[in-house]
Amino acid sequence: MNLKSEEKELKFFVKDISSALPVIRKISKFQGVEYLKDIIYGCKENKKKIRLRLIDSFDKSSIEVTYKHRINSSDGVKTEIEEVLYEGTNKDKALSIIAQQGSFKKENSYEKIRIKYRKENVEISLDVYPYGVWIEIEGTAKDIWNTAHKLGYNKNDGVILNADELYLEWNKKMKLNELWHIKFGLPEDE
Repeated sequence: MNLKSEEKELKFFVKDISSALPVIRKISKFQGVEYLKDIIYGCKENKKKIRLRLIDSFDKSSIEVTYKHRINSSDGVKTEIEEVLYEGTNKDKALSIIAQQGSFKKENSYEKIRIKYRKENVEISLDVYPYGVWIEIEGTAKDIWNTAHKLGYNKNDGVILNADELYLEWNKKMKLNELWHIKFGLPEDE
């Protein structure tokens, strides 16, 4: 399968979900809710990452294997290349595809609840992680900034970090030990 696409996105920290939701609803249309569990595989030789994503939209489940890498950050917006290696429902096949890519090893995992909205060609996601809530806006740089402005954000509020980097920053700020699997509730031994 190897579908490649370029993706522009930016994240914004949400201080108060109850204040953010009415503003998001005012400018966009609700698309659905998903539970996502991402398992990140890394390869030290080439510094690449592969994401195994388990998706449950509460009426069905699916699996994606994606290779993503940042190519630049211009206009304050992160640009990534996303290459889908697998989409389906067979976890063994997904793991087999990861194994075929080289010496990738599990590095960490995290879960989130994603509430999805759409405004024309812009995707707005409210991502609820165990370590914080973020709005992610995807589209053209111009559309991202127009949408961010409508949501009450400015250029100083934008964050180009990915979920792993956000977690590590939160960990440092909270002076906590890093966990392998970041989940809602109390940590379990993995």
